[in-house]
Amino acid sequence: MCTAAQFTADYEKIIAEGGAIPLVVSGNSMNPFLVDGKDTVWLCAPDEKNIIKGSILLFRRESGVLVLHRVRKVLPDGVLIMNGDAQKWCEAVDFSQIVAAVSHTEKNGKKVSCNSPSYLFLCAVWRILMPVRPYLLTLWRKIKKITDKS
Repeated sequence: MCTAAQFTADYEKIIAEGGAIPLVVSGNSMNPFLVDGKDTVWLCAPDEKNIIKGSILLFRRESGVLVLHRVRKVLPDGVLIMNGDAQKWCEAVDFSQIVAAVSHTEKNGKKVSCNSPSYLFLCAVWRILMPVRPYLLTLWRKIKKITDKS
């Protein structure tokens, strides 16, 4: 298992050759679906033909920073509009920036397929709720704080 800080060209090579790499999630941009330091994603080679709305991709920004976000929209020219689950803003990413795709996640030791109908349904609902996400996340944090105390 590695973190984004440990992710190297060696890992990219393993992925490009068909391997899979577990990556511990860091950062809060993918809350509530992926939790910083707790959840793990399994990275595999991206297939441009299989990237759809809701896919989670690891990409490299022009600054060199690696980012794990969800596809919000695929434009006709192949440009991907990406968005973190906890964010209101989007960014355009070219397929050439994609390092890996997420095949599944692990939450509390339980495997969650990114292609399961229930997972895709939850992701679709979350996309629709984009305008009210900040309020929902604030409410979620308050509830979590109360339940953590008990």
